[in-house]
Amino acid sequence: MTQNKLIVSNWKMNLKLSDSRILVKKIIKSSKIIKPHIKKIICPQFLLIPHISDLIKKTKICLGSQNCHYQESGAFTGESSIELLKKFKCKYVILGHSERRKYNAETNSMILKKIQTAFNHGLKPIVCIGETINLRKKNKYLEFLETQLHGSVPNMEEIIIAYEPIWSIGSGLIPSFSDILEINNFVKKYLYERKQLKKVSFLYGGSVSSKNIKGIIENSDIDGALIGGSSLNAEEILKIVSIFNFY
Repeated sequence: MTQNKLIVSNWKMNLKLSDSRILVKKIIKSSKIIKPHIKKIICPQFLLIPHISDLIKKTKICLGSQNCHYQESGAFTGESSIELLKKFKCKYVILGHSERRKYNAETNSMILKKIQTAFNHGLKPIVCIGETINLRKKNKYLEFLETQLHGSVPNMEEIIIAYEPIWSIGSGLIPSFSDILEINNFVKKYLYERKQLKKVSFLYGGSVSSKNIKGIIENSDIDGALIGGSSLNAEEILKIVSIFNFY
């Protein structure tokens, strides 16, 4: 049986209503040739979620959120609840992205609570981890990633981990294929042995493009990709999807 491959589009705080409609319609049109083991997931900014949910409701494309709060409701100005995400058919939620860790001061313990909330409500968390270039140069990246995994991933049945080295996001630089494979093996071994998880899906993210994804797939044994900038361009994201079709 072919292993499912997850292709997650993280639009971040991009695209107007009209732009998002055009992009999604192009993806829908091409989805007829996407093989069943390819799971396409779109994660737009909050105000686009109802619109995208309506556009994809008769398709096999899945909807995700870029964040959620760990409380179901309350005095949390500017946040959005897990119940509203479910209302608009979100199936996935990105948690612990380095941009939220940096700009919103999210800690491992906070991310842990969010993961537990998402899991308890039936959403699948996509948990981001990644090191800075200084940690990579000092050869302390595995120690740092272990700290993130230890502090933010609960003991649960399964998890999706997206490895996004901070120095790679938006820079056009990516780790070597062997470096990505090393992190893949490290993450799965740690979570299987230390957290007793039964299933771990490993995604790579960070300057993913149609030019490098084939090499990453063939040499790094990834289970999918978390895609930022390339997911905003219809031609580029469809090229990436078509490459995954062969694996």
